[in-house]
Amino acid sequence: MLLNPEDAAIFLENYFLAARKERVISFEFDRQYALPAERAIHTVSGFFLGLLIENCLNGENLLSIEYPEYFPFSYLWFLTFLYHDYGYCVAEREDSPIAIPARAPIPNDIHLQRNSKIRFEEYRALRQVKTELGISLSPFSPYPGMFSYASHGHKVGLENALLRELTQRSCTIACHSKLQFNTGVKIHGHQYTSTVVTRYFNYCINERNRLDHGIIGGYLFYDRIIKNYLSAYLSALREARYPVSLSDFYFRDRHFSENQLPVFSYIADCILVHNIWKQSEDTCELYERYNLNTALGEAYKTITIKDNPLLYILAITDTLEPIKAYATINPEIVSESINLEYLPGTRMLTFSSSNNAVDIRTLYQKAKGLEEWTSVRCTELRDGAFTLYL
Repeated sequence: MLLNPEDAAIFLENYFLAARKERVISFEFDRQYALPAERAIHTVSGFFLGLLIENCLNGENLLSIEYPEYFPFSYLWFLTFLYHDYGYCVAEREDSPIAIPARAPIPNDIHLQRNSKIRFEEYRALRQVKTELGISLSPFSPYPGMFSYASHGHKVGLENALLRELTQRSCTIACHSKLQFNTGVKIHGHQYTSTVVTRYFNYCINERNRLDHGIIGGYLFYDRIIKNYLSAYLSALREARYPVSLSDFYFRDRHFSENQLPVFSYIADCILVHNIWKQSEDTCELYERYNLNTALGEAYKTITIKDNPLLYILAITDTLEPIKAYATINPEIVSESINLEYLPGTRMLTFSSSNNAVDIRTLYQKAKGLEEWTSVRCTELRDGAFTLYL
């Protein structure tokens, strides 16, 4: 039963293993640092909820990326939601396997008056965490490693060269290549710049006393998924009796293509920003201190289906997934109590509860909260039910 923590964890592992992407969930730590039980259950429950929400939105016309290659929603969603909380394996926990920075850099006011660009020093805390996690790749820039026989030897030099080639291709999401959905939506670049992401990361360390699991997860995903691609290529190269192309090959019945690379960058971006919140009045001054007001607050980019379909579905699903919303109640009771009704393609989703112990008002408040930072609209709570207009 997938509401059991062990079964949920096995489900996650098997999904990535079947896709030949097992390296993505390899942290090289003791298994005690696997995804926490409550997050594993939330992840599996939310995975299926997201499939339902997509069906409510699109009906038979399943959401997909159609350019530069066809990628169905099931593929995009499995990578996105099954990984979106993996940052919890190392972040926001007392027994984290890495040293969490006690303090992070704050933008210098004088510097900002002269130049709004980020200083190198501001990356210090993020660099420390990435180094401890073995993260050497970033969706915001190509890999800096160079082909070097003298300093690294042939094998490592070759891998560096290949990683550089792969990241140059994947980073086209921020350059010229545009991912296009079958709905006509084009993804032109990142939701936020690396500057905003880094400053929000520093803000969470200093003001919330924790690492942001979304930012950690996004960087982890991108680093691991690109290295998984490289690992599959090198394995295919060793096993094949014919030339193998880095841009298009098969490994153990799974297709790997360079067209996946900008998709990986896009998915990493959705994970990176899914936990970056719109400022409230009581945090306005703090956001200004970290120079986040240019991307948040009044300038906050509302998440919509028309601008960013995958992030939109992720935001709704992660917010309304019942197991997470009712964390203090037995997951089986929650699962049996929350009812969802909709007709495919109508973009109207109704929630209700059949059990007084699972108070529908809890989920309703979360649904109303979505109106502040997404284009979702929610009816009033009537007769123990409310409807979302997606």
